[in-house]
Amino acid sequence: MSGRGRYRGHRNRHSQPTLSSVARETATSLAADSPVLAMFRQAAIQLNERQDRHERLVKLSRDITIESKRIIFLLHSAVTNESAVKAVQEAKERLQKVMNGPLKSIGIELENIPAYLHSRAVTAGFQEFIEALTLCSVIDKKAIITYPEVQKELTYVIKENEEDEGKTIITLLPHNDYMLGIADLTGELMRRAINSISSGESEDCFHSCQVVRDLYTGYLGLFGIGKELARKMSTTRANVSKVEQAVYALRVR
Repeated sequence: MSGRGRYRGHRNRHSQPTLSSVARETATSLAADSPVLAMFRQAAIQLNERQDRHERLVKLSRDITIESKRIIFLLHSAVTNESAVKAVQEAKERLQKVMNGPLKSIGIELENIPAYLHSRAVTAGFQEFIEALTLCSVIDKKAIITYPEVQKELTYVIKENEEDEGKTIITLLPHNDYMLGIADLTGELMRRAINSISSGESEDCFHSCQVVRDLYTGYLGLFGIGKELARKMSTTRANVSKVEQAVYALRVR
């Protein structure tokens, strides 16, 4: 008896309507011109547009990342002062193309769209671009380009024709992506410091060491820096140690 009752209850549970079946029956019972169906159709269109925009932004971010990595490699390949001047000039031109190309396209894609909705789609490209831009700035001017200066470079005026006053498009750079890119810069400066020792440019080594130490000290004073930046602090500390060891070895020699 107990076994038959158990099986009977099992069959009853399977015969109960599920949420999907109820939703299917409700949808088929609605009229074609129902406002409920119209609302869901509109929501589907918006979701598809958002997904398509997300895919386009991911591609733009990937293009920025690839070109930024190439620019960083170009700057590291210069081993003499003469070659460094040429490398910086070429890097500036290529960075400008990135700003006038995919970065500008990101601003156009996100015009009148909340940027935070697609922040994860472009964060990798932004960070790599900041890493390349600041490395070029340090080599060229011995200073790190500031956030307001970068944001000014990412402000564009688009004109339909010569007589048109044009409209302003801004590619919004999140502060967090700028800070993450600067954190990655410490690794490139560590690499530059070690390379400068082999090329005999001791002053570049000392300057890179000081910049890395100042950046790490500044980051230590921040509160609520977020998980991503907190994870990079251990790498930044390792970069500081490597640079200090290189400078120590250079001083001892």
